[in-house]
Amino acid sequence: MLQSTRRLRSAGKVEFDAGETSTPSSNDSTPEPAVLAVAQPATTVLQVVTVVKPGARLPGLEAPDLALLRKKQRRLKAQAADRVSSLPNNSPEMRNALEASLIFAQHEAGSAVCIDAAGWVLTCAHCIGETEEEYRESPTRWLLFYTGLAVRVECRVWDAIRDLALLKIIAVESAGTALRFPFLRPSTRPPVLRAPIVCIGQPGQDDLESTSARRTNYPFLEISEGKFRGMIPGADPQNNSEIGTLKHDAWTYWGHSGAPLILVADGTLIGLHSSWDDQTAMRHGVPHEAIVAFLKINLNV
Repeated sequence: MLQSTRRLRSAGKVEFDAGETSTPSSNDSTPEPAVLAVAQPATTVLQVVTVVKPGARLPGLEAPDLALLRKKQRRLKAQAADRVSSLPNNSPEMRNALEASLIFAQHEAGSAVCIDAAGWVLTCAHCIGETEEEYRESPTRWLLFYTGLAVRVECRVWDAIRDLALLKIIAVESAGTALRFPFLRPSTRPPVLRAPIVCIGQPGQDDLESTSARRTNYPFLEISEGKFRGMIPGADPQNNSEIGTLKHDAWTYWGHSGAPLILVADGTLIGLHSSWDDQTAMRHGVPHEAIVAFLKINLNV
């Protein structure tokens, strides 16, 4: 086994305990405003999404967390045009990949990607909880699209072995009622070796490589280019509980866990960044095979 620790790219969260696949029950009973029902195309089940007016108090957030969300929101809006210009090309596929990517609004807590127009979101399990107990205690989060659009998600499936979590958007801060979200689909086949990829995620704001307390100057959403570097030889692609079995060399930092790995050729999803090998500096992720199997079981796609 590699002598490497999976690290959530977030301050103070560098360990992980594997558990079993689980589904939650939310214990957050905070009243929420106007509710709209939307059809979920993958399952045909009626899904309820709450619409919160812009600037209103967001349910489930204490004052410090709300202040941090607003700070990230403002910076994302201000940097949105720069993020578009940072894409490797101006294709509709790359633009869609950016539009479907999200970051956690909590303190340096990870990244995610929308994989269905009705608001199904994919991230790494350890971004939601390092243990099943931790995840069940707090199954909801607020996330931000690159435009600053805020959405609240609830974890519906938590798979510690694959290191994947399936989230559902249950609230959106919006002045309108359009609830069709930009999304990425998994590639129809695994990538070829050295295929060009893009990683879109949230680098942490604390410099964890410094011996003194320092802040980084990274944007809240970073677009980095690299290549798919194959798989760990002999590893089970369905087991990413120690370290991601996919290898890539796109730049990442703490906070990038859950960030989509996107094939430049067609803008499809080939993995989620999850970890890195601190001896070789190789980046690792949850591979295409695990994502496809997970979604087939849990979302029927």
